Amino acid sequence: MVDPFRRRTIRFDSGLEESVLVVLVTLPQTLEIREQQKAEYIQHGEKRKHYFDFVQRTASGRIAYAVKYKEDVDDDLRETLRLVSEQQGDRFADEFRILTEKDLTLTQIENAREILAYASDFDFEGQALVTAALRGLPPRVLLSDIIRATGLGDRGRRAAVTLVQKGLLKVPANVRLADNALLVNLAAREVLR
Repeated sequence: MVDPFRRRTIRFDSGLEESVLVVLVTLPQTLEIREQQKAEYIQHGEKRKHYFDFVQRTASGRIAYAVKYKEDVDDDLRETLRLVSEQQGDRFADEFRILTEKDLTLTQIENAREILAYASDFDFEGQALVTAALRGLPPRVLLSDIIRATGLGDRGRRAAVTLVQKGLLKVPANVRLADNALLVNLAAREVLR
């Protein structure tokens, strides 16, 4: 997958990893994603290694993810993460998590795919025009009102959706990014607290 925000290719090994990756890439707090990061640890006197599917870097630290289907999560995996955390600690990551298909919703994945697709337009001028329009709109605004305020039609929609990753618009939980979606406008002059 091409990460249009950080302009690099990130590899994944399964459909579940791809779904997790698209969500992580489009989160505003994500500064960087690295895939297949090796962590070494000792278990029963033997040197071992575990490859974390993704390590996400945010302003508050790094999170190492083991992405597994729920049926594949077992005590061995939990023990591996415990040992890596205990032995490597924050040299490797600040948090260690297991993510399964139960941790993401279809709405999150669909929204993230749309954000990713529209960001690949690299329409920085459109994003700047939408950002300017957002400053004059209320703290809660329909996506259709943003499109109308910019006068850019579909280009304005695509640019507005891209701004979710930039942290200027927030999509409430379980809300699909449709024209009737009520979004939190963090660029508004008076932001709701």
